[in-house]
This record gives sequence, C-alpha cells and structure tokens, in this order.
Amino acid sequence: MQLKKPIGATLASATCSLLGALPAAPVAAQEVPTWQVDTALLYYGEDAGRVSDGSLATSIRRVLDEDRSFSLNLTVDALTGATPNGAVPSNGVQTFTSPSGGESYRVAAGEAPLDPNFKDTRVALSGSWQQALGDSMRWNVGFSGSDEMDYLHLGLDTRLERDFNRRNTTVFVGAAYGRDEVRPLGGAPIGFSPMIPSVGGGEDDEGEGEGGETKDVIDALIGVTQILSRRSLVEVALSYGKSDGYLTDPYKILSVVSPVTGAPVPGPVGSGLNLYLHEQRPDTRTKQSVFAEWRYAFDRDSLAISYRLMDDDWGVTSNTAEARYRWNISENNYLEPHLRYYKQGAADFYRTVLFAGAPLPQFASADYRLADNETYTAGIKYGHRTERGEFSVRLEYYHQTATPSPGSAIGDLANFDLVPPLNAVIAQFGYKSSF
Repeated sequence: MQLKKPIGATLASATCSLLGALPAAPVAAQEVPTWQVDTALLYYGEDAGRVSDGSLATSIRRVLDEDRSFSLNLTVDALTGATPNGAVPSNGVQTFTSPSGGESYRVAAGEAPLDPNFKDTRVALSGSWQQALGDSMRWNVGFSGSDEMDYLHLGLDTRLERDFNRRNTTVFVGAAYGRDEVRPLGGAPIGFSPMIPSVGGGEDDEGEGEGGETKDVIDALIGVTQILSRRSLVEVALSYGKSDGYLTDPYKILSVVSPVTGAPVPGPVGSGLNLYLHEQRPDTRTKQSVFAEWRYAFDRDSLAISYRLMDDDWGVTSNTAEARYRWNISENNYLEPHLRYYKQGAADFYRTVLFAGAPLPQFASADYRLADNETYTAGIKYGHRTERGEFSVRLEYYHQTATPSPGSAIGDLANFDLVPPLNAVIAQFGYKSSF
C-alpha cells in the first residue's frame, strides 16, 4: 500500500538522508576521500499491533575530482501491521471489506477499526551529479524513483549554489518535479461511494494494484546560508509546492452515524455492512513554508536548532521545532540527543464522522493525519569512530495525539476515544566509511 505513514518525513529522513553527526568545530580544509559509503538499518514500530517497518538504506558518493562528484542512494522498506481505516468505534461488531472488496475483516465492539491487510515492500532509488561552475558556483542535478505494489514515483530535481562575500554567504535555488501513478487494489473508488463487497469475490489483495490515477508534484526552493562567525552559521529557506491530480487515499473511509445516538446506520441493502463512504479530497494542493536553522560550534561540541512554518490551501498550518546537540565524549565517541516538536491544525474538510440525513460536503476525510494533532519525538544517538569507519546507534520515541472534529462525540461516540494516541519506537544502526 502507499507509503503514507504517520511518521512521514521523520521516517523518510531517517532511512534516506543518513545524516552524519553535527560538525564539532570549524576545521581546516582537508583532502576529500574518493569514496564515501553510508549504510543504515532502521526499525520503526507502532504500539497496539499497528504498522511496523524494517528499512535498509545505502548511500554511495564518488568524488571524481575537486569539481565533480556523484552519489547513488538505495532504500528498501518492508511494512506489515494494521492501520486505521478512518471509521470510528461502535458498540457492536463491525465488518469491513478489504481494499478490493474480495475479502472482509471484523472489528470487535468498542475497538478502533484497523485494517489488518497493511503490508507492502517499497524499493526507492535516487542519484545526483554535482558539478562546479567556476570558483564560486555549483550545480546539482538528480533523479528519484520508487515502486510499491500500488504506487510508482518518478522524479527529477536540480539545485544551483553561488558563493558571495569571500564564501561567507551562499545563495541557492532549487526545483523538483515528480510524477506519481496510483494503482489501488481493486481500482480507485469513487468519492463518497459506499463500501460494498465485490460481486464474485473481488480481486486478490496480494496482487498488483490497477493503474489509471496520476498526480504531478512541483516544488521550488530558494534560500541563503550565512556564516556569522568562526563558530556559527544560519540558513534560511523558502519553499513552494503544488500537487495536482489524484490526492485522495483510496483506502480511507468515513463512518455515517445517527446524529442523535452516534450509532452506525445500515449500508446498502444486501451488503450486510454499516454505511461507510469512501473519502474525497481536493485534486490540487498548494503548500508554502519557511525554514530557519542556526548552528553553533563550541570548542568540542556543537548545537543545531531549526524551525519550520508550513501553510497550505487545505487549511493545514504546521509548526516544527527541532534541536540536536553533539556531545563529543572523547576523540572517537560522541552522544547526540535529539528533540522534535510538531503541531498542526486540521484540514478544512477533516471530519471524524458524517451524519445521516445531512447534505454531503464537497470534500471529507477522516484520516487522522489531517486532524488537529501534536507530536513529540525524543531520542539519542551514539557514535564510535574506528580506523575503518564510524558506527552509530540511534533510539527514539515518538508520541502523537490528535483531536476529533468538533461535534463528533454524539451519543454512543462520547464513550470512545475517536482518535487514539499513537506511540512508536525508532531504532537505527548506521555505518559510514571513506576511502
């Protein structure tokens, strides 16, 4: 299934970027190794039997000379577990169909509805070429691609950097384009159509998804990095992104309940199900954000603090604050504590439930990732250098709480946690070497 997990950028950065430690202090120029290899093995696991992910990521960089280099990155993710399908708990047993409608699963009374069929393998490959353009400019061009059972991504990106002020100031601009193909199992459902079992048993949920739905994503970036002193620097960047096409999650539904009792209402005659409607999102989304980071190098240790503000035309506004402190215990050992705080407002069309008899809105989604939510991440990384390379171990704890849409706790629903909190652990082992 599509890799739209709740940790989003957190997991992506953990498995793909393979960030090294923060710089301990300004250092003199030195010979750059010809080959640099970073490898990371990561585990992400949610509580209550929800999604778990095992990822292996490798990044290889080859320096041809002082003006040219290229890199390749490979990531393989294997996901299993259960994920919320968007419905709400009920006093009675609930039955749902699988994505293709060919199979069904049951959820006990009072339990949060989770789809147990969440499993997939994702393979992602990306690469870039960096070329110096004179003494003060650099150009980078890259590609990216990933493939899942029901999702295909292809993309291109480029970035241009220019140094000024005796290399104390660097201005950069970038752009990226992505083309995604969505291949939902059983085909993409029509928005607000009811969940029903397929006639004839449906398709095999283990098979490939069907094609036919696409989206285009364009991103632009402009920013500046300024050295403030021998020990500190600051970076500020503005970004803009636009998505156009199929942006709905084909596996998410909404419960239709009585506006008086909060109990689910019957579905289509003969279906044997309650009434659940497939979600419907807008087919465009525009985002803009501002990012700022300050880094400071002490005599041995270093600190990085960053903040990001994002706003989009879906009504979502988010704030992200993050801090890392690099504590060099000895010449070959370091600890790096990490704290991250994230808060967002709900999308304009977020609805925990729909009420029977009320007119359908133009758009609606019960995906808790579009709800008013708050996230805390805390962890620590330990690194050890040897003559052959650097080993590291990172452990983090992730906690998320979300708020139901106003007016959702009607009747029976007032007795349930409509959007249960999410807890997860992240463990990563990394190794990097240069030669």
